Amino acid sequence: MPHSRAYIDIHEEEDYVSVIFKNMSEVEMNFSSEEIQERFVRGDKSRHETGSGLGLAIAKSFVVAQGGTFDIEIDGDLFKVIMTFKKNKSVK
Repeated sequence: MPHSRAYIDIHEEEDYVSVIFKNMSEVEMNFSSEEIQERFVRGDKSRHETGSGLGLAIAKSFVVAQGGTFDIEIDGDLFKVIMTFKKNKSVK
């Protein structure tokens, strides 16, 4: 989208790995992290043609099914998704 920026960070610790997606929007977010994770909720209320509002709900379900955690943090124009997975010690 025009006037937005997106970043991906990966943090590795002894027992887990976190993947962090950050998006800086042109305008301040006007929804809560709980609200945007619900099915059929779209963050951009001005969208009328694209998106079903299922993306984050599907992503959260997938991460949880893999044994991970899925969190969202919102601060003004910064939207951050944090996915954390335990490392499998038997895989090298």
